[in-house]
Amino acid sequence: MPAPADAALRHILPVPRTVVRGEGTFVLRPGTPVVVATEDLLGPAGLFVERLAAETGLELGRPRTGIAGPEAVLLAVDAGDPGVTAVPAARGLSAAGEDLGAERHTLAVGPGGIRVTGASPTGVHRGLGTLVALAEQLPATAEGIELPVLDAADGPALAWRGLSFDVARAAFSPAEVRRVIDLLDRYKLNVLHLHLTDDQAWRLEITARPELTRGLAPEAYFTQAQYRELVAYAAARFITVVPEIDMPGHSTAAITACPGLTSQDTASLPRTAEERLARFLAGEFRPLWLEPGRPEVWRFVDEVLAEVAALTPGRFVHIGGDEAFGMPAGDHHDFVARARERVRAHGKEPIGWQETVRAAAEPGEAVQLWIDPELAPDPAHPFLAMLPPQVVDLLLESERESAADTVRMGGQRAAVVLSARGRAYLDRRYAEAVDGEAEERRARIGHPIYPPHTVRDACTTPITGIDDDPGFDVAGFEAAVWCETVGDADDLSFLLLPRLPGLAQRAWAAGPARDWEDLRTRLAAQAPAWRRHGHTWFPAPSIDWPQG
Repeated sequence: MPAPADAALRHILPVPRTVVRGEGTFVLRPGTPVVVATEDLLGPAGLFVERLAAETGLELGRPRTGIAGPEAVLLAVDAGDPGVTAVPAARGLSAAGEDLGAERHTLAVGPGGIRVTGASPTGVHRGLGTLVALAEQLPATAEGIELPVLDAADGPALAWRGLSFDVARAAFSPAEVRRVIDLLDRYKLNVLHLHLTDDQAWRLEITARPELTRGLAPEAYFTQAQYRELVAYAAARFITVVPEIDMPGHSTAAITACPGLTSQDTASLPRTAEERLARFLAGEFRPLWLEPGRPEVWRFVDEVLAEVAALTPGRFVHIGGDEAFGMPAGDHHDFVARARERVRAHGKEPIGWQETVRAAAEPGEAVQLWIDPELAPDPAHPFLAMLPPQVVDLLLESERESAADTVRMGGQRAAVVLSARGRAYLDRRYAEAVDGEAEERRARIGHPIYPPHTVRDACTTPITGIDDDPGFDVAGFEAAVWCETVGDADDLSFLLLPRLPGLAQRAWAAGPARDWEDLRTRLAAQAPAWRRHGHTWFPAPSIDWPQG
């Protein structure tokens, strides 16, 4: 096999389960026909043609149905194909409600053409992602791209693989969110969890409650039309959007905008995020939450959930449920139980952060683990010394209560999405010093309470639930990026890259981390694509990055 093909196969992320190389090559030429067995594959085929052209400059023929002739790319769904069924089905929970084997696929490159077979259209799309990843690592000439003959079979080990993206603390345009969706697609992540609301701002238009976004600039929140377009853009790439309306805590923006959600006097509350922060740092802290005993709260929750559910074709709506500081435990449990009921009344399934497991639920309830003892806040940490003592006390009390959550998860047979902050949080600062603008950004962004870590540690440290038996049912894995320190989309991509692809590999394979030498080579090979698409990234000195 030519040396470039050997190198290309060592550069793909996520890594396919099996690749058997054969003799010879196939040249993918300009105008090569792309033929689909059924019309439902025209969408994935069209995206494949567009993406291949964007990444390599090679323009294939317009996708069509019919019989494939020689030297074509043929796409087909065959859930019973022996190569497809030989790949184990994923474990966990599908956010899209698909069969756990839906993403399985094979990619066959022969001397006379290419065939991608999937268990479903989703599987075909994932297989085409591998084909693009291979092609973009090979030289393109006027004749086309010379691909090695091979047979690959692949599929994820975890059904739920995603990114929790905080769009509440920093505003992002629809175009910037689409760029994040493209990254998820590239690395075969299939859930975009949008954290749409928090104390700082409410980022989704709710027609029944226009006051929620009234004080924001038009570009600082998503209209319902924009949100629908983002959901459709993700769905075309077989990525499910899970919207999060964080409640009953993290609700200051809603409580400030809508009267009647709390018994506290809201007239003196600060009206902007900047004013709230200034008062907070000055020691003026008033814990606020949606009070379950107030009828107006449930009118508000019902109106919001009705619109969010109608806008979201996916299976889940996230109710938050975390860090309701100062809220009596009984009130929190009552709120979570009733919020779950209201989500189901609107035709969706609820998921919440791990604190929601404290409100007993039926087996299979979806919860998202985020607290791990390894990154428990140190009371002597300089960052905590800056906070009002009342806040520190509430934070430490919440940490103590969390110690029993994993036992509760096992006892309730909860379906647990792994997002432990020590492994999944991408707002941790990078530990390795670099030069120039990257060093300024490294020092500025990332939450100061978390210890910095290296890219190697981020991508290879064992993950509870993947590298061991956690004592509860694992539904999947989500990385998370919180945006308190993010100023713009460049800051965001700097936090995501190169860690997100490394974690995507962990979620796809759900086994021991790959050897660092292998992984650092694969991460370095992603840089040309990031450069083509205008992404910033952290140039970790432990990786030999190609020159631009």
